[in-house]
Amino acid sequence: MKLLVFSFLSLFIFTSCEQRIKLPQSTKTIEKKTQELTEKKTQKVVKEVPKEKELQRIYVKNGRFVYEDGSDVSLWGVNYQVSLNYCMNRFVKAGILDWNEFDSPKYYRIIDEGLDEIEKLGCDVVRVHLSPHELANFDGSLKQSDNLKILEYLMAECRKRKLYYYFAFLNHLGATKKNAWGTLLEDRDGGLLEQTEWFSDQDFIKRSQNYIKNMLIKKNQFDGVRMIDDPAFCLIELVNEPETPHEDKPDTKYHKVYTKWLKKQGKKNNDKNFQLWRRDMVKGYLDSMCNFIEGIGCKTPVGWSHKWVQAMKHAGSDAEWQASLSSKIPSVSFSTYPTQSVVYQYVHDPKKDLRKMDKVTNSLPYLNEAYNSLIHQGWANSSEFRKKAHFIYEWELHATMTSYMYPAMAKYFRAQGAQIATMWTYIPPRLINYAAAQHMLSLKGTPAKSASFIAAGKIFRDTPLYQQFTTSAEDADYFKNTALDFKHLTSAYADDESLIYSGDMPDSYTKHLLTSQKVARGFDEIIGLGSSPLVKYYGSGLYFIDRSNKDEVTIEIMPDTEWVRSPVTGGKMLNENGQAPKNDDPPYSSNKEYYSNMSKYRRQLSNKFTFHKEHAMKLDFDLPPNVQVYRIERGREVLVKSEKNSPLKFMAKPGKYVVK
Repeated sequence: MKLLVFSFLSLFIFTSCEQRIKLPQSTKTIEKKTQELTEKKTQKVVKEVPKEKELQRIYVKNGRFVYEDGSDVSLWGVNYQVSLNYCMNRFVKAGILDWNEFDSPKYYRIIDEGLDEIEKLGCDVVRVHLSPHELANFDGSLKQSDNLKILEYLMAECRKRKLYYYFAFLNHLGATKKNAWGTLLEDRDGGLLEQTEWFSDQDFIKRSQNYIKNMLIKKNQFDGVRMIDDPAFCLIELVNEPETPHEDKPDTKYHKVYTKWLKKQGKKNNDKNFQLWRRDMVKGYLDSMCNFIEGIGCKTPVGWSHKWVQAMKHAGSDAEWQASLSSKIPSVSFSTYPTQSVVYQYVHDPKKDLRKMDKVTNSLPYLNEAYNSLIHQGWANSSEFRKKAHFIYEWELHATMTSYMYPAMAKYFRAQGAQIATMWTYIPPRLINYAAAQHMLSLKGTPAKSASFIAAGKIFRDTPLYQQFTTSAEDADYFKNTALDFKHLTSAYADDESLIYSGDMPDSYTKHLLTSQKVARGFDEIIGLGSSPLVKYYGSGLYFIDRSNKDEVTIEIMPDTEWVRSPVTGGKMLNENGQAPKNDDPPYSSNKEYYSNMSKYRRQLSNKFTFHKEHAMKLDFDLPPNVQVYRIERGREVLVKSEKNSPLKFMAKPGKYVVK
């Protein structure tokens, strides 16, 4: 993941590159075919079926992820990084755990609590970054580290729960010259091997292959299952956001490899030939990795990351894209972060307050531009790239707690051919009370986003691949079963079985979604925050209402949630007038100041839950006469006094209830 990746200088350089470098003719061909394709009717897809009880292996066939029975794959999930020092450090800095507690039942219970929530959010896949300096020695043999043990525990739990999982095997997250010594990421000189050398350094490639092989064939210490044999292991993402060389630099190691290539090809050193070498180098890397993984008997599909929107522009050419197209790699991935560049502007301008950004920045136009522009992300729906299966390794809005965009993003991903999508990032439940971050999802801590996320998962599974992406307005989208509007900053969803809303339903949502037929038929489940025409609840927690059993209705209410510090900066909350308190921290004007401010709050409570406070709940849908409400207390049903019976009204607090 990139966190505010570009400085003003780099933006100037990338803009100059776009003007200076003429993209290869093949790029124009892609653009032309893309335009032709959008004029044709959307191709019909094989009807996607729910997973069987036993997980099926996943393959790639004709540019699609498919199960063993031939049906199309559609997996919705999150990134869950509990095995990384990146995450473990946050527990320590928050004062929740000591370093000696990570290899203990206490931490495993925390992992399980997170997986319980992830399943409740409707997920069927998790993605995990692997930082090889935490897992592997210099030669690729595996360390006996807490990170590896925690990772194996997570894999075993996913198998048990019938959750798919996949890894980004190579990543430099958290690696420094100091901690890389003696690990896979050390270079031959004892320093940290630069990521731009990963794809041309044959010694590193062989060592990294050894590391990947050892990971794949190791028997899991918790259940004895090897990853290579596990159908739950659905993808091999080779590298998280690969950074290949953009230009020749004489003082680098890859310069020597490039020089040999020039001599062999009889070419001169210029920018055009450097990009040709870069294409050939990446293609060679991808083919060799595919051959290697096939050679050890691994049937799991391999994927290559094409990074974020505008990555082609930032890279200065489409060399990596042309390389993957011509390689054996069966699948490609990308990420989408609509407010990333906006956050960058806020962080570098002391006059702008990041806490206000999400309420004044409409992100829907971003998706339209990304879809329609080749060098943004339009390449993904081109005819050439439809020959590769697509997955989304990360996605989110930067620095926002609004909930209107997730359904639109799910529709966008399907338009771009994605069959697997994992949001960055799920915060473990014990950590959310000390979290302030640009990316976060938590069942209890971000209830509006959680409701929107659940709805987006349903949209993702129900939308045909490569259906042309459009929105009904620049600031709103009312489409099949879905309503979202920047004016309301919320979203809602209603199909034949489910009603989901991420805030009080406005009239425009109700008119679009709640047809008389749907209301008469009723919904098997209602998931909501706030009130709708069918349910009114005045607490601040998400609630789940199950009506699938005709004899009773079950209700689960999440705790009231209150942010006492800003979830995106760690600073104070805005006052009633939406202004920063006078005694707040001074504005920051750089990445360094911003992250420094955030870090100092990691031991302070940012979010708190309340479990004891009662709120009125009203159920305004068909119920048998004279029903009674019971609260589940320690496995026992305790009668709750009802104020009214039609519609049913009673006082409720977080917990579980049954109406019968």
